[in-house]
Amino acid sequence: MKKVEKVLAFDMGGTKIASAFVEVDGSGYKLSGYKRNPTPKKQADIIDIFVELIGEYRSEYDFDRIGIAIAGQINKEGDTIIYTPNIAMARNFKLGKTIEQKTGFPVSLRNDVRCFAFGEDRFGKFKGHENAVYIAVGTGLGGAIKINGEFFFGKDNIAGEFGHMIIEVGGEQCHCGRKGCWERYVAGPGVEKLYEKAYGREKCAKDIVYDAVRGVEKDRAIMLKASYYFAVGFSNVVNVLDPEIAIIGGSMVKEKKLLRLAMPLIKKEVLPSAKKVKVFNASLGDKAFLLGAAL
Repeated sequence: MKKVEKVLAFDMGGTKIASAFVEVDGSGYKLSGYKRNPTPKKQADIIDIFVELIGEYRSEYDFDRIGIAIAGQINKEGDTIIYTPNIAMARNFKLGKTIEQKTGFPVSLRNDVRCFAFGEDRFGKFKGHENAVYIAVGTGLGGAIKINGEFFFGKDNIAGEFGHMIIEVGGEQCHCGRKGCWERYVAGPGVEKLYEKAYGREKCAKDIVYDAVRGVEKDRAIMLKASYYFAVGFSNVVNVLDPEIAIIGGSMVKEKKLLRLAMPLIKKEVLPSAKKVKVFNASLGDKAFLLGAAL
């Protein structure tokens, strides 16, 4: 009989905390009780919402441990958020330790794009490649790297911070403290800034993407510009790592037509030897983050 792992999984980003009860066995998974809550602005309030949600799930589901995907850098022990540019008050935040103390459950924190990669690599349509890169674009931009069948984390557990490559010297100010970071031109807030600069008014990234793929001229122009910046950063990643496959996910690229808009620019930017890289939209959507947190 296959052993079934029962895990309460969370995915916390700059704007939302998603959660679900996850059952995983050797060949499949089941998600139940999905919830979505806004991310609070204070550490104490974040702790409170986690404890409250854990109590709610505990009354309905039997789980053994808790896994949390975080948009940021996590320490090697997997219990503390070292830094996350899109959750300003979460620097050196002992989230895992505190939740363990308050609930009694073992808690593991992981970078959210690593979780996305683990989920896609285990259960996705394009699983099983030896050399792959995973890129997620939402409020920020992050990545994960798989080399010769193994995920690569780096000396300090922060490998894959693709979003903080400089692609525009002296460019837009990033929350990380530098200027011209890749994510400032292709992630949600960056696309909103491009739109505001071009047209003198605000528009949310979700609506810009929606209208762009449906042919609205102004929005399409902005997404073509963002796609160019995406192609520049993406080509840097591919030219350095030479993967077989690249999986692109996150809230900014849910519209599959958006990747088609960027592909001609991507093919133009990568080295001739890297043009054979296969580029696909993620197949699991937001589920990948929760699945990876549970693994």
